[in-house]
Amino acid sequence: TLFEKISLTAQGNLNPYKDTAGVLVDQYVWQGDRFSLGTLTSASIALSTRFQSKPRDPKQTANTSAPVSNRYLNDPLLADDRARLEDYIRRNPAEFVDFNIPWSFDISYSLTYNRVYKYDVKRYAKELNSNISFSNSFSLTPKWIFTTNGYFDFDTKQLTQFTMSISRDMHCWQMSVSVVPINVYKYFNITISPKSTILQDLRVNRTRSFSSY
Repeated sequence: TLFEKISLTAQGNLNPYKDTAGVLVDQYVWQGDRFSLGTLTSASIALSTRFQSKPRDPKQTANTSAPVSNRYLNDPLLADDRARLEDYIRRNPAEFVDFNIPWSFDISYSLTYNRVYKYDVKRYAKELNSNISFSNSFSLTPKWIFTTNGYFDFDTKQLTQFTMSISRDMHCWQMSVSVVPINVYKYFNITISPKSTILQDLRVNRTRSFSSY
C-alpha cells in the first residue's frame, strides 16, 4: 500500500527448465556454461485506489474502508476463484452497493506480460496487455443508489464492458435493476432479494438478453 491510498499488487512466474521449440526439457537453465535463474513466462502488475464519502452512520459495524468486492478478492482462501468472482462482481455491481456510503469511486489499472511460443514462426513472442476498470456509485436519495461499472481495453481501444444499475433499499429487502447497453450481448436484469446473507437464496430474478453479431 502506497501513501495509505494506492494498492499495488505484482506477481510473476519463473520457469527454471530449458526448452526446445516450446517443449520443456528435464534440465535446469543454470546447468551448463550460461548462468540464469530461469525464464520469466508471465507477470502482472496492478494499481488500484478508492475514494469515498464519509458514512451516513459511523456506528454501523460494516467495514466500509474497502468495497465488498475487494474484501472478497483479497481473501487468500478465495484465490482460486478470483477470476470467477471478478467476473460476477463486474456483471452484478448492484449487489455490492453500500447504502451507508453516499458516493464512492474506484479505479484500477493492470498490465500483464506473457511469453508465448508461436509455432508458425517457431520462436517466442512477448505479449503485453493493459486495461483499466472503474466503478462509481452515488445516492440519488438515501434509499436509491445509482452505479456504473466499466472496463476499457487499451489493446483494442474499446470500452469492452459497461454496466449501469440502480438499487432500492426496501428495509429488509433490496431491489436492483442492471442494464448492459453495449457489447455483443446486451441485457437487463431485475432482482429482488433479502438483505440478510442467510436468506440470499430467496430471490426473484428476471433477465432478458439481446445478441448481435
